[in-house]
Amino acid sequence: MRILGSFIFLFGTTAFGQLAAPQPVIVNANYSATFPLPVAPGQLITLIVEGLANPLPGPARAPFGSLPPTLAGISAVFRQGTDLDAPVLEVLPFSTCSIPLPSPCGTLVAVTVQIPFEIQTVCPLCGPPQIPAYLAVAQNGTVGALVDVTPLSNQVHFLTSCDTLVSGVSARPLTGGLPCAPLVMHGDGKAVSAANPAQSGEELVAYAVGLGQTIEPQSTGQALNISAPTSTLYGVDFNYRSNALATKPPGPGPNEIPPPGPDGVLLFTGTTPGFVGLYQINFTVPPAQAGLPPCVDATTARPYANVVQSNLTVSIGSAFSFDGAGICVQPGS
Repeated sequence: MRILGSFIFLFGTTAFGQLAAPQPVIVNANYSATFPLPVAPGQLITLIVEGLANPLPGPARAPFGSLPPTLAGISAVFRQGTDLDAPVLEVLPFSTCSIPLPSPCGTLVAVTVQIPFEIQTVCPLCGPPQIPAYLAVAQNGTVGALVDVTPLSNQVHFLTSCDTLVSGVSARPLTGGLPCAPLVMHGDGKAVSAANPAQSGEELVAYAVGLGQTIEPQSTGQALNISAPTSTLYGVDFNYRSNALATKPPGPGPNEIPPPGPDGVLLFTGTTPGFVGLYQINFTVPPAQAGLPPCVDATTARPYANVVQSNLTVSIGSAFSFDGAGICVQPGS
């Protein structure tokens, strides 16, 4: 843990009309555009930052298996009574221009950090309000503006091909209005897709972030060599409808997670060995319903075509958050 000094704002001499020195400002996050930002212990979150001083940091990514407190001169602090380091996974500048323009383009920086596991989360039944929480980005030790955050036990997010963590900031959905392909894998490590659909009763693995603390407590910025189950028991929902959105599932029953079976079961939620902040969700595919339409490869469809990109949406959630992944299942399997 590192205690940061008080904020120092450097102003130029007002007699000469100089402006305040730039400071990092968090203007957005890739999973939420609202403030206060919902965050969870151990969550990997990409913050979109403006106001960094020139020269801007170049692209940088932390070494495999651990995250440093500072990367390319960029760091982050989680303030909740005291200050905790939010270690940095990646620093990635990108242009704000989507098409060529005659005027110069602006530049933002995507900073992916891990929320500390040691934070105090919201507890509605615990009585008095918890300590207010804030997050800020610093450049070369100069801390920027604080933004409000709401610490929750979890903030579930299924990773997709368009996530900054996976593909940087350039990826876009293949067709208008349809979601990006989720990272859901067969047992052989190949992605579930229209060309390689899942089978009824098959066990699949989905990758996610934000599932919170585990039964074996995690250390911020460090990877475990084994899978650790989450301390939250998640509910699951299987929805056999084309391109369905995520739905909040009911909570798990009193007998915890049911045993494996062919009817669609949530088998495991926990950390992925060797990675920092990465979780996996293991589940079996329920039997395909009669008349289930097959998926269409979205890369072959014309733009904004109304095609079946997924025919089963798998959702997991708790009282604080939920998310889902639309996948392809072989009809009649």
